[in-house]
Amino acid sequence: MENASPLDEKLQILKRIEDIGNRDFDGVDVTKLLKGYLLSEDQEIILSAMQAASNYVSDESLFQEILKMAHDYPEEEIRAMANSCLGAVIQDGLEFEEELPPGFKGGCAQVSREFYQNVREYLLAKVDAPMESMEVRRRALEGLGYLGFLPSIRQIVMRFYHQAPNPYVKVSALYAMGLIKDAVFERLILEELYSVSEPVLLEAIHSAASLELHESVERLLQLAKSTSQDVRYECIVALGGIAPLAKLPEIIRILEKDEPSEEVREAIVVAKSCLKQRLMLNKGENIWDDGLILSEIEDILDNSGSEGGSSSDENSAE
Repeated sequence: MENASPLDEKLQILKRIEDIGNRDFDGVDVTKLLKGYLLSEDQEIILSAMQAASNYVSDESLFQEILKMAHDYPEEEIRAMANSCLGAVIQDGLEFEEELPPGFKGGCAQVSREFYQNVREYLLAKVDAPMESMEVRRRALEGLGYLGFLPSIRQIVMRFYHQAPNPYVKVSALYAMGLIKDAVFERLILEELYSVSEPVLLEAIHSAASLELHESVERLLQLAKSTSQDVRYECIVALGGIAPLAKLPEIIRILEKDEPSEEVREAIVVAKSCLKQRLMLNKGENIWDDGLILSEIEDILDNSGSEGGSSSDENSAE
């Protein structure tokens, strides 16, 4: 951009990274771009690039660079985020484990076995490293989360949860719990939906949505009326994914009607998108027909808000 200010240039870069992370970028070699951004002197750009990298685990050289940064980058926050980002390698390479979770289908790893083992060993050494900060250690726990089905990793997750010295350590434990199916993990996540700590509560909402805990819907409906915009936002997004499909249009209508914040209304757009996707899956459709589905959603929303609508459904959304 001609005569662009440094701030404008930075905002352009952050927007480009966001598009890359969402796979909405037409660049030929996005991982080459991400590697370049990892060399930035701006910490926000580096952190953003690491978050976007999770979708490109097939480029092992990109994650080799992230592993190197996790080892020795001078800034603690960067090392910590690198540890969490390495969880993409663990998720991708699970088939290299001798013990696998029930129903796991292998044969699709993009990372090499050697690199997977290197990352696994690094994170295991880092999670309880005595000379490392708790911030870096808790992020290593997030990276190991996909291995929570293993008794040894499950024990670490539970220890971090019960002995958390601050809410953010508990947040990381809840994040790890939200990555696998485990009855005890699910119970703890549901309990934390009543936490008085907002960071803990937000992560409990994320994990409940990630695991599709339908038992959480009633509580999420209550929290969707929270005084906190962040809590309302995350609850609405979560409800879009796990609320009963038959009731979701009415829930969205009521939430949209009562929501005063334009920022939180963006979550309603996300919830409508989730509704669209779920309608497609429910119909067994393989090809998106956005016009048709959006028209159907509008019809459903209009009908649910009509004068003859069921008051029992409205009460259920409250």
